[in-house]
Amino acid sequence: VDPSAVDDASIELLKREIKRAKWLDPLTMDLIFDKYPWLGVKRGEIITAFCSLLHPVMSKLNSLAFSKGNIFDTVTDEKYIAYSSAIADLFLNRFYPKGPLSDEELEEQSEQLRRTISSDIEDTVASELLLKMIDIVKYTYRTNIFMNDRYALGLRLNPRVMIVEGEEKELPYGIVFAHGRRFNGYHVRFRDISRGGMRLVTPQNPEQFALESAHQYDECYGLAFAQQLKNKDIPEGGSKTVNLINVNGLSAAGKNFVMRKSVKAFTDTILDLVVETDETRARRVDFLGKKETLYLGPDEQVIPADIEWIIKRAARRGYETPNAFMSSKPRAGINHKEYGVTSEGVNVYLDVALRKALGIDPTSTPLRSK
Repeated sequence: VDPSAVDDASIELLKREIKRAKWLDPLTMDLIFDKYPWLGVKRGEIITAFCSLLHPVMSKLNSLAFSKGNIFDTVTDEKYIAYSSAIADLFLNRFYPKGPLSDEELEEQSEQLRRTISSDIEDTVASELLLKMIDIVKYTYRTNIFMNDRYALGLRLNPRVMIVEGEEKELPYGIVFAHGRRFNGYHVRFRDISRGGMRLVTPQNPEQFALESAHQYDECYGLAFAQQLKNKDIPEGGSKTVNLINVNGLSAAGKNFVMRKSVKAFTDTILDLVVETDETRARRVDFLGKKETLYLGPDEQVIPADIEWIIKRAARRGYETPNAFMSSKPRAGINHKEYGVTSEGVNVYLDVALRKALGIDPTSTPLRSK
């Protein structure tokens, strides 16, 4: 390469891409560095993220044809990679900060792609997957794809993208999806202002990981809906985060390292999508049209160090109420881990409070609520 032909902008881009590489999923790395180097980092990341997002939706239609492996192998097959790349370009153009596609332009270009796919591709599995990828572009309100120094790829989604034909259940208020190195995460909420815990799921083998991937969204939906029912009499609605982490082949230390990194990457991705800063205003295109406030809490496999990092990161990123962003902070409020803030935990906490603070035996003293 002629050094004189390389400008400063190209060098800065190369630096960012190298830095991004450590946060890329191994599938993305293989796709863009070994199989199709011409794709580039952004397009490769979009394609692998869309594959992960497709799995829990399409597997409901046919769990064998739309298995996790088959989805990725199909859309990245040499016969179809050009179509997948075109859909990734559509996504990039939709959210390009200096000139995003309007709704009308998006629909026109999407329809053109749909016609091309329908006429060129005979394989029904491939065509269904590619057409659904176009729907993901349509149903994305925000993304951090153009933000520098991001940890993962995040999408603020219209919940309709997760519904299959004939499925009848209440739509959530909003969904955030994040795809990063060795993890995929969903945050589902049923009201604008909602709270619920972050759960880390770490299957112990590839087969179990594939099964969990197929059910990840439905698990997150069900837990968020249950939290919504629990919270029916308080201002905050119900939400939940399920972070599915691939720890296959890792030592105990390696597993812990990846879990902690996944918590950080997912949290920072949420902040990418909700904070209002000079960077987000310059590099994040918004088709939602309103400010959002998200809250988290701890759940399975989240440790105190995670909680403290999340609060500090929220403050550093400019979140307006960082101390409220994550509940169960050490030395503040009720420690969820110690007392267990669940239905059973609340009963235990009340029993301890009555006996030790008020000297009342709840099993023998009549009590009335007003």
